[in-house]
Amino acid sequence: MRCSLSVPKAVCLVGGDGTGKTAHAKKIVSDLRKAGFKCRYVWFGQPYLFSYPFMFLCSRLGYTKKHILQNRVVCKEHQYHKNKALATVWPWVQLFDLAVLVLTRVYLPVWRGIIVVCDRFVYDTLVELMTDTGNSNLPWRTAGKLMRSLNPSFSVVIRLNVDAQTAFERKNDVPDVRFLRLRRENYQIIGRQLNIKTVDAEQPFDVVHCQIMECLKGSV
Repeated sequence: MRCSLSVPKAVCLVGGDGTGKTAHAKKIVSDLRKAGFKCRYVWFGQPYLFSYPFMFLCSRLGYTKKHILQNRVVCKEHQYHKNKALATVWPWVQLFDLAVLVLTRVYLPVWRGIIVVCDRFVYDTLVELMTDTGNSNLPWRTAGKLMRSLNPSFSVVIRLNVDAQTAFERKNDVPDVRFLRLRRENYQIIGRQLNIKTVDAEQPFDVVHCQIMECLKGSV
C-alpha cells in the first residue's frame, strides 16, 4: 500500500499504552529519511526532571503504590488524588518539566531544520495527570491550559485509539485492564473537547499508517 508523503515540522502521536505509537512513529521517521528529509524520533515520556524530588516525597508518604507483575515488571500507581495538596501541586511541577522538554526536544531541532516525530506528547502528560489527580477537568484549569499552550502551532497531533481490552492484551507492564480503561476515558475527554484527529489503531498496521499519513497530508 502506497501513501503520499507530506508532513509538517513536528508530528506528535498520542494515545494510551498499546495503541502502536512507537511502531508508527518509527515508521514515519523511516519513510521521511528514505524521502531525503532530516528527521528525528523523540520518545516524549512523562517528564521527570524537577518531578523526582516530588515523587520521592510522595512515595515516602505512601501515595505511590507498587504493583509487581507476574513477569517481575514493577508498575507504579500514583495515588495523588488521595491528598488535595499533592493533587494541586503535581500538575505545576510537571508543567515546568514539560516546558523544558518541549523546548529542548521539539523547538530546538525544528529551528535547526529537523522534522521531529514525537512518540507521546503534551496530551499524554495531561492524561497521566488527570489519572493521578482524579481531576478530569485539569486540561481546562490554569496549569492544564498552560500545558496545552506548549503545543507548537507548527505541530500536528494525532491520537491513536484502541479498546482498553485490546491494549491490555498487547501490553505486559500494567496490572489490570482498569489502568488502561481509565486512561482511555481521559483520552476520549481530551480528544472530543480539543478536536484531536483520531485514528482507529485496531486496524491492520499498514491501513493505520496510511490513515496517519493522510492526516498529515491534509494538515500542510
